[in-house]
Amino acid sequence: MSLAFVITLGLLTSCNSKDAVISQASRAPSPQPSREKNPADEARRITAQELYELYQKDKVLIIDTRTEPSYKESHIKGAILIPAGDFPSKADQLPRDKMIVAYCT
Repeated sequence: MSLAFVITLGLLTSCNSKDAVISQASRAPSPQPSREKNPADEARRITAQELYELYQKDKVLIIDTRTEPSYKESHIKGAILIPAGDFPSKADQLPRDKMIVAYCT
């Protein structure tokens, strides 16, 4: 399994992780609970403070996986835009010496 595939799987499933589902619970009727394990549920999470410290030390690449209009409206300082659908073709170009943090909402 290639690194690009693993990262893409994580990006595409992270928007549907338990955290995202919980944050959306008040906005939508809750569907039947899924018994399938979501790989993003075990993804490492960092705090905003940790992200800020890594950014200050130039030890992180922040990727915004939303659409271009959403990115242009607002984004985390220093984040680059790679929409989730474009990620597979760009994954091999990402640095391997930095932590990669992706967000979608």
